[in-house]
Amino acid sequence: MQHTIQSSIIQVGKSQVYVLDTDTCSQELFNAELPTSTLQYARESFKSAKRQREWLGVRLLLKSVCGEQAQIGYTPTGAPMLINSDTHISISHSGSLVALVFSDERIGLDLQMISDKSLRIKSHFLDETEERVFGDNLDTLSAVKLWCAKEAVYKFLSIPETPLIGGITLRNVDGKIEEINHGLSIHFEHYRDAIFAVAYQK
Repeated sequence: MQHTIQSSIIQVGKSQVYVLDTDTCSQELFNAELPTSTLQYARESFKSAKRQREWLGVRLLLKSVCGEQAQIGYTPTGAPMLINSDTHISISHSGSLVALVFSDERIGLDLQMISDKSLRIKSHFLDETEERVFGDNLDTLSAVKLWCAKEAVYKFLSIPETPLIGGITLRNVDGKIEEINHGLSIHFEHYRDAIFAVAYQK
């Protein structure tokens, strides 16, 4: 029986981001497309069924894009990498969506489902100056974009425990959101019910 992986490609800035909705993936699909060792690792490593599906979904998406030979490893700082490859990779997941981006240069990807949570926790990722710069009365979409931007920069930096407040600083530069501590550009895309952000070196 032939199984179909229903992934999508969205353009975020200069990068193509590959997206898979794990709700479209049956257990039969995972069983047919992924090695037994990968399935077993997910079962043994993650108690949550949702977390298992996220982890397996990323591997399924990688296989559909790069083939069976591509494997994900991790750097000493915990950032994902492609084994035996110089290509940079960044991974994100939220809700039922998982996403991958590839680049010849360092890159950071984040996606967040659009919800009021970003407004409730904005004090965890925005300082007082950022709130003034981007507006004291943020709407939900703007707050999600700023949260997504901070997380994308965090992944780009790949420095554990970098604080979202103080360590990563966002400003409005000529109408665009940029990170000024490290000189990064951030590009956004609204896809389905999620915001995607990609961080690059300028």
